[in-house]
Amino acid sequence: MKAFFNLFLILFLIKASVLKAQELNINGGFLIKGTLVLGNQNKSLQIGAFGFGALNYGKMSLESGLSFVSYQFIKRHTKKINGLAFSYEGFTLVGIGNNTNLLGSSVSKLNNEVIYNPNGKGGFIGLGFGFSKDYLPKELKSYGIKNGQFIMRFSKGNKSMHTIFTNDFKIGKLFNGERTDYATTGSFYAGYTSINKQHRVFQTGIGIALFTAQPNYSKSPRNPLNSDDGRKNVWFTLPPFKDLFYSNLYGFVAYQDANYSVSSKIGINSERLGAYVQNKLHDGFGLNPRFPWNVAKKDKLYYEFIGSINYTNNTDD
Repeated sequence: MKAFFNLFLILFLIKASVLKAQELNINGGFLIKGTLVLGNQNKSLQIGAFGFGALNYGKMSLESGLSFVSYQFIKRHTKKINGLAFSYEGFTLVGIGNNTNLLGSSVSKLNNEVIYNPNGKGGFIGLGFGFSKDYLPKELKSYGIKNGQFIMRFSKGNKSMHTIFTNDFKIGKLFNGERTDYATTGSFYAGYTSINKQHRVFQTGIGIALFTAQPNYSKSPRNPLNSDDGRKNVWFTLPPFKDLFYSNLYGFVAYQDANYSVSSKIGINSERLGAYVQNKLHDGFGLNPRFPWNVAKKDKLYYEFIGSINYTNNTDD
């Protein structure tokens, strides 16, 4: 990720040096928060920090963010376990426009809050890459993996749309996942953010997130689950969480005022959907074997409610 950022920064500065009569603008902000998470898959109390900056020269723009969260949980990934964990996330996007209102901070997956400059301008079309890492304790330690992100963002004024594709595969230095093919193995999210005249933030979106148990590579992949009557190879999984599978299809809404924010995710947890999505990828791209999703299992309700107290500050340079 560092090499990616340096490359685009060099290209940006080279291009900027040949532009005349243009104004260089650097804009940034940071956020400190305390968060309570209550859901049927995760329950935790969190403390976090988020920094975001945007650099504009003429029609060229670069924006980047970095987040850190430490959290005490009593339930994580559906399992009732107590522990202290932490996560971090970073991303960089390049494009065209004038994005001094910092609305690009809305692409963060680790934060439901937006760092917003009401005196800035909005307008950006661009794309970039990111990364995230979760450090988990005890029996969940092996499930704290690193993921890569591919991000696209489009904004005009005080409205922004973005998509984030997250996966644990690795492509060079840009998409730098851990290549585990389990745990938080893949997700996709499409979101919309708007800010009204009173500087209140509204967000909405839809997403899908898949989580799989750790495969047992010491056994032959002849698991009958999700095997299409034995026609497909399927992994067995490792204890103590052999059945740790979920696939969440959900809607997301959020409201943010000056010092607090509330948000929720509501949808379904469907192992049939998870099997369908992952089977298409594994069968189509030759990523055999499959994973033992319990396709006969009934769909369940998925929900998560989040409340945060925030302190935000931003500056113009």
